[in-house]
Amino acid sequence: MIDRTIDFYSKQITEHPFVILTALLVSAMIIATGATNIENVSQNNEDFLPDTVKSVEAFDVIGAEFGQGGGGSTYTVMFETSPKYPDSNEIRDVRDPELLTYIETVSSDIESMKEVVSVNSAADLVDNPSTKREASNQLQGSGQASSYISDDYSFTIMRISSTDLSSDEANELATRIKTSVERNDQPAGIETGYTGQPFINQAFQAESQSTQGQTSLLSIIGVFVVVIFLFRSITYGFTSLSALIFGILTGIGVFGWLGLNLSPATSGSISMGMGIAIDFGIQTVSRYKDERKKLDVQKALSEMISGVLRPMSIALVASIIGFTALSFGRITFLSSLGTILTLTTLFAYIGALTLIPVLLVIYDRYLDKYIPDNLYKNILR
Repeated sequence: MIDRTIDFYSKQITEHPFVILTALLVSAMIIATGATNIENVSQNNEDFLPDTVKSVEAFDVIGAEFGQGGGGSTYTVMFETSPKYPDSNEIRDVRDPELLTYIETVSSDIESMKEVVSVNSAADLVDNPSTKREASNQLQGSGQASSYISDDYSFTIMRISSTDLSSDEANELATRIKTSVERNDQPAGIETGYTGQPFINQAFQAESQSTQGQTSLLSIIGVFVVVIFLFRSITYGFTSLSALIFGILTGIGVFGWLGLNLSPATSGSISMGMGIAIDFGIQTVSRYKDERKKLDVQKALSEMISGVLRPMSIALVASIIGFTALSFGRITFLSSLGTILTLTTLFAYIGALTLIPVLLVIYDRYLDKYIPDNLYKNILR
């Protein structure tokens, strides 16, 4: 029964390769659109544990009753002297009235935001000084200058406290604070820096997104180079890689349709899955090349599918069991990691038994005379 089904399937691929290829590509594109639903979300310490853990449960109860975590966020903006030219009128001392006036303007702007509880800076300790000496005397008289100004007067800070906010709201406020600082005319010779948990979360999320893109690209390039050397053929190398690409696009698409999101903890999942998924493409192409040496296209296709179906299916089941086991742990992000690895591996398996046979038939019947298999060998020579 299985053999007859494989023979029928191989015959359909051999007789209608372009129709099947079109159907596969259209289906893949529709499924892949689900990736647009995926967001890269920030992740707090409490996100690593399930709600059933007592401390996390207590955190949720307190947050619901009194606000998230029982306290707001703190943002710190640093203003540092950084003159570029000697003997210029750039600011070299943060007690300069021009800088203090600028900080006061920014403070007023930020304080008007409804989420902000308080804004504290050195500008609060002075009263419209006209000279640096006057500003210095007022700061010294306040007795609090050391809380905001460094000993060498090279930088000063502004502290902002907010109401209780969710992670997304805290990140949004961080962006608005940065915009407020940058849209006001900054004195010459001053550079600004930002710190505090919301700013750190923003930087971490940006770096994780960048790292995800870089590692995924490097992984694909590395795998492509390996399969080219393995098959000594650019054509067969790309064909074996097609199942991996198909698996990633459709797997992430389904991940998005399920309403799931990526976090910094799962940002490397695509690169992790590549090493497993590429094996399906290598097995199918290798077996087809061996069978094609002695059989025609349809028979070679049938023998290829018959030969790889069992070992690939066993490998798929073993992988899915391993990935699914991640969902039974107490670390919540591992569940999302297991889900995305399961989906990409499953669809790479499907691609190896659908897309790769179609591409092999099209190459063998229509493209072989234009793109010979020994092209890579000729280049090597």
